[in-house]
Amino acid sequence: MKSTENLLKVIGLAICLLFSLMPSYPQVLELTVIGIVLMTVGIPHGAIDHLTSKPNPSSKDLIFFLIRYLGMIGIYILLWILFPLLSLAFFLLFSAYHFGQSHFFERKNLIFTDYFLYLTRGSFFISVILLGDLEMTQSILNPLIDFQGIVPYAFYAMGIFLIVSLVLEWKSYRLIKKSTWVDLVFLAPLLFISPLMISFIVYFGFWHAFPSMKLEYQFLKAFPPYNSIKKFIYQLLPFSLISLIGIGLMVYFGQQYLESSELLLLFFILISLISFPHVIYMDRFVRIIKTDRYST
Repeated sequence: MKSTENLLKVIGLAICLLFSLMPSYPQVLELTVIGIVLMTVGIPHGAIDHLTSKPNPSSKDLIFFLIRYLGMIGIYILLWILFPLLSLAFFLLFSAYHFGQSHFFERKNLIFTDYFLYLTRGSFFISVILLGDLEMTQSILNPLIDFQGIVPYAFYAMGIFLIVSLVLEWKSYRLIKKSTWVDLVFLAPLLFISPLMISFIVYFGFWHAFPSMKLEYQFLKAFPPYNSIKKFIYQLLPFSLISLIGIGLMVYFGQQYLESSELLLLFFILISLISFPHVIYMDRFVRIIKTDRYST
């Protein structure tokens, strides 16, 4: 699956380059790319949290899982209603940690500074995405924050995130990985010059979601119900379809009452809601796998 991951990353870079070179393009083309990535890897990579949590769940286990999962989503909805700015900051924070973690799945032994490595590396790439298309970022975030006012500081922060993450990577590995240099030389510049939604979906889909799915499959294939690609994909379908239908319905009805920038903000909020519990479960899964403490 490593060759598939590399191929998808090359495709992702090509998509960024294509959109950055086009002076204009039909919105349907952008939406098609976003939809394909979301449906194939974006949503499905979080659709088996119940299995990575407990590979052989009983009906009772599944019920308790759903109650906890939906409960976390419900709490986060309440936070968005009561404290939207704080909820946005929280979303960026846990997304940065989560994305940064996926750059280092191969690391076997965790040390305390790795948590800061994940946070700073993910913060760097999120900063690249948000600052690369300032006009779109501002149009989305203006209802919540005066983004224009923090732009100069954000560029300084982006540089600090990069430097600190490289120092921490050197401390952890005693070298800077080849994949890191590839990401910095090719990925970061292309994300910066690409349209916001394209840079986000490429990074989210090919640098986070697919590597996460690969890790999940490598673990679950040890269990007979999931020991083939076909069986694995079958397990992805139920919750993937539920999530996609839910997001699709909310976006459809949102189109009736919201401006395009407000609709994009709604999209990010919906992504944040389903991401929150997934980040918690995925982090637990990764930490336990790395310490060989998984109980079946």
